[in-house]
Amino acid sequence: MKSRWIQGTLLASAVALTLAGCGQKQLGAPAPTAGNAAVQMSAMPVPTATPQQTEPTKQQLQVKAYFSDDNLSQLIEQETTISYPEAEGPYAAALAALKQPAGAGATSLFADVTFNKVTFDAAKSELTVDLSLGANAQLGAPGEDLFLQALKKTVFQFQEIQTLVVLKDGGAVESLMGHMDLPNPIKRPNSMSEESK
Repeated sequence: MKSRWIQGTLLASAVALTLAGCGQKQLGAPAPTAGNAAVQMSAMPVPTATPQQTEPTKQQLQVKAYFSDDNLSQLIEQETTISYPEAEGPYAAALAALKQPAGAGATSLFADVTFNKVTFDAAKSELTVDLSLGANAQLGAPGEDLFLQALKKTVFQFQEIQTLVVLKDGGAVESLMGHMDLPNPIKRPNSMSEESK
């Protein structure tokens, strides 16, 4: 009698486990019922072709970048090739070239400068450059003079730019480093002699 009871219990357990295993549903999937069977069918993922993300067309341009000699006494002009998205224009890339390490005997005046925003207004022929200066960008009077010369020469090599507005941390300032006046806007020089002022 006891053995029949054990056999019955084992049989009932086996049936219960079998039914429990068959009745398990996948995690997160709703149990099918008559009311949501149609919804479940339409929620099945349908393979679709995903459009390929294409890189924006990059343009390359040869520009002049300006650095200082090691004594902060004169500008050194170097040609470099910049790469930029066609839709953005070359201005930010040309300014970023000023931050790059210079060759032997030359020093970047912009190594600790962040260009926050560079925008060109074609209707006004005006480039606005918003920048921030790090602690190592305080270059003294001779360094600030070379800094402004390098900035102007870099920007005004693009013929479409007639005026340059320089902002520091989003606002207009009278001087970037406290030594040289900063006119706003800076106008394109008429000659090379004016450009070095």
